[in-house]
Amino acid sequence: MLERAVARAVFFPSRLAFLRRRHTSTRAMRAAAASVVAVRVLARASSSRARASFSRARAMSRASPTFVDTHAHVDVVLDKLGLPSAEAYLEYADAFAREHGAAAALEACVTIGCSEKSLASAAAVVDGSERMFGAYGCHPLSAREWTRTRTRVREMLTTGARVVAVGETGLDYHRIRDDAEDGEDAEAYKTTQREAFAEQMRLATELGLPLIVHTREAETDTVAMMKEHLPADARVHVHCFTSSVGMAMELLRAFPNLCLGFTGVSTFKNGQDVRDTIKEVPLDRILLETDSPYMAPVPFRGQTCHPAMGERVAHAVAAVHEVDVEEVFARCRENTRRVYGI
Repeated sequence: MLERAVARAVFFPSRLAFLRRRHTSTRAMRAAAASVVAVRVLARASSSRARASFSRARAMSRASPTFVDTHAHVDVVLDKLGLPSAEAYLEYADAFAREHGAAAALEACVTIGCSEKSLASAAAVVDGSERMFGAYGCHPLSAREWTRTRTRVREMLTTGARVVAVGETGLDYHRIRDDAEDGEDAEAYKTTQREAFAEQMRLATELGLPLIVHTREAETDTVAMMKEHLPADARVHVHCFTSSVGMAMELLRAFPNLCLGFTGVSTFKNGQDVRDTIKEVPLDRILLETDSPYMAPVPFRGQTCHPAMGERVAHAVAAVHEVDVEEVFARCRENTRRVYGI
């Protein structure tokens, strides 16, 4: 069965040792009780400890396979797992990888700030560890905020620590009528999304940064706008790709520096359409991501997704392409360097 192919190993119930200190907030206790692998830690790591963590990750990358989760909402992951800092999560991730016999360790994450609320919390994650990199923008479902956040986003992109991209931005027409505010016409809401998307594409071009694109049920408009507003050599990550093979091929032809990101959906029983797309996408155009805390891969369905689970996505890609998973890790790691410079 596919689930056995992509899981790669029998899933053992987690016995992750609690890290040295416990985070004692009520929210963390609830999160820990709800999670099979929850741990509670207390102290925020010092900057020297963060540097040491990054040095260990670099050394590990030379000795054994590693991967970068190129799209995660780490601030939300911390909240759901009841962890106080990025460094606390990275300790958790290392323990998780050992516990589950992972074929590769998490080296770094690109964490996303794409709403008025998440800009500050994402930046705090980046400040907390040199293994965290930041991308800032305005999600299409937050497009009404763009007039309030555009100045702040520009400032964060030009002055923030370890900034690697603009986004996520794009178009999301899923439930467009339900998401429209009272008295707002659905077409007017689409226009608001399109205006925010166009401006962020121009911003990425101006700053020479990669662009992270979110698209859902908006294939025609997304492709047309990208062709209109982006130069052909733009570095682009179309994240959590679940659209058609036709859209994938059109984007790959139009933008030679564009990669498609795939998530835990690639391991789902009902994810055959995504696997069909992966089959058609060359390995040198694929990025590994989790979009955590959403869409935990098999065999972790029902748990809070987090970046260390991205290792399972590589197994799904390897199974589809019929190659060793080590090749997937190596190719996707190089793709991450090419797109993000990490």
